[in-house]
Formats: sequence, C-alpha cells, structure tokens
Amino acid sequence: MYNERYFLKHEQHFFDQFEFENGFIMENVKVDYGVFGTPKYDDEGNIINAILFCHNFEGNYSRISDFNSWTEKNKVFDKDEYYFISITSLGFPESCSPSTSGLNHNFPNYQIEDLVKFQRRLIREKFPNIKKLKGIIGYSVGGYIALGWSIYYPDDMDFIILLNSSFKSQGHRYVFANLANRIIEQSSQYSLDLYDESISRLLISISQIHYILSFSKDYLNNLSILDIDLSIEGFAEDILFIDIYDIKFCNDFILSYNLEDDLDKIKCNVCIIAGDSTNYYVAKYDSIPIHEAVEGSTYLPLDIDDDDLNILNHIYKVEPNLKEFIDSI
Repeated sequence: MYNERYFLKHEQHFFDQFEFENGFIMENVKVDYGVFGTPKYDDEGNIINAILFCHNFEGNYSRISDFNSWTEKNKVFDKDEYYFISITSLGFPESCSPSTSGLNHNFPNYQIEDLVKFQRRLIREKFPNIKKLKGIIGYSVGGYIALGWSIYYPDDMDFIILLNSSFKSQGHRYVFANLANRIIEQSSQYSLDLYDESISRLLISISQIHYILSFSKDYLNNLSILDIDLSIEGFAEDILFIDIYDIKFCNDFILSYNLEDDLDKIKCNVCIIAGDSTNYYVAKYDSIPIHEAVEGSTYLPLDIDDDDLNILNHIYKVEPNLKEFIDSI
C-alpha cells in the first residue's frame, strides 16, 4: 500500500514583508515549496534529518522529483530516512518573481544574500522545529544558493552537495547573461507592461544564443549541419514558456554573483559533483576550484557520454561514492 510520504506535497506560504539587501521592501511575498519523506525527531521534538533542495534555472520546487535515483528505497537518500524540503527560489515562478508579482521590469534586483535569506526565513517560519539542516543539495543555480548558505550561515547544516554549479559568474555564463540582457534592454517593448509578439522573437534569439552553451564542443562538432539546424529550431521553442522579466532579473543576478573570496568561511562537509556535458559549466573552471579551495571537500567527476547529455540521467553513477561521503559525516 502506498504511503503519502512518498509523494511531493505542494505547499504555499506568504511572508508579511520581505526586505531585500538593497532596502526594497515587498509585502505579502509568496513562497512555493514542497515536502516529502519521513521526518525523524530528537528527544526535544526537533527534526534532525531535513534536507533542503535548491533547483536549477529551468526548474522549481518539483525538480527534486528528477533525483528519484537517489531517494528511492534503500538508496543514498532513502525517503524513509530523510525529510526533504524543496523551495521555488525567489525570482522564479511560482514564488515571488518579476512576473508573478506583477512588478515586471520594476522588480528589485536580488543578490545571493536575498536568495539564501528567502529560503532560510521559510525554514524558520514553517519548520521551527528544524534547528539545523542535515544538508543542502544544490543543482546548477541552486548550487549557488547552497554555497551561499554554507558561507553566510556556516553552522546551519552538516553538508552541502553541489551538482554542476560554480562559485562565481565567469566565462560563457557571464557572456551569455550579458548578451541576453543587452538584447532585452534594447527592446522598446521590454519596459511596457503590454505583451507584444516581438517579445517572443526576443526570447527565441536568446534561446539560440544559449544553444551554443548547452552542449559540449565535442558533441557539437560531431553533428552534421542538418542535425544542428533541426536541433536549434526545436531548442528555441522551450524558452517561450519562460517569462522575459524573470530571465532578465536572473541574468542580472548571475552577472553579479561571486563568492570566490568567501570560500574559506565554509565549515560543513562539501561534496562537488561535476560532468562536462555543456559549455555552461566546465569542471576545470567551476567545480575543481571549489574543491581546491575548501579543505577536506569531496570531488566526484561524472562520466557523461555523447549519447545522453542529460546529467540527471547519469547521477546514479556516483551514488556509491556519495553514500560513502554521507556515511563519513
């Protein structure tokens, strides 16, 4: 018989007010999140096995379901042994974002401190019996938040796991965010609140720029010209479902993101998982420097072949090493 704890339960919460690092104050701020798993308690009634999940750019709280190879029965994060909280980040639908708040281009710019504070406050208000997180798992941009947690609140967790993430904006990521925002800002329609079909054309252009970053150089060079033309057209369609204001402010955040000088503040155990399947995150420049800067950290390279570039389809490969990391804590 199925138990409801095996399913991601969707929840919503509202902060009366939320103050950004730049001083901007918003009221009635929405937080979208989900929970699943089995909470375990100490003698004082505190939950001691909570793991926070931080999603990637294309995702929301439900993206944790893509990690079922880690959370199934008898796996490294067995749902019977851990309690998961997954939060849709500030700036992303369906939490408070430029599009869902209605502020659009008037939304305040947010920093890494805001993203961390947003999630930490939800934990404090909705889960007051979680005095310390067991760990935080961050995927892509979600890894920025996990890393920020470990720096600004180093005693709040036992471990963090970073999957294809980085410690600062650089290289291809910086170029893409910069060029994408230049395209957006040059549009006369961006500052208007009325939707125009020219926005769709802008989104397609942005997506086609991102195409260059979404695959490894080896993969692209092994495709025929016809295959590239066909895949570019299909690739561009996905971005039409993402709001241009949310993209713009996320790019602003990415352009300013830099934790390079703060890595020595980390106290918890750190596991870094990296696979070179794209030009967006490159282990040599993004993951390995974190490993070298954080004493005692664990680095797990992920082998990804050109037949399947989706990193989530390969994460099972590091499960034995990941279990060894968790067991050592």
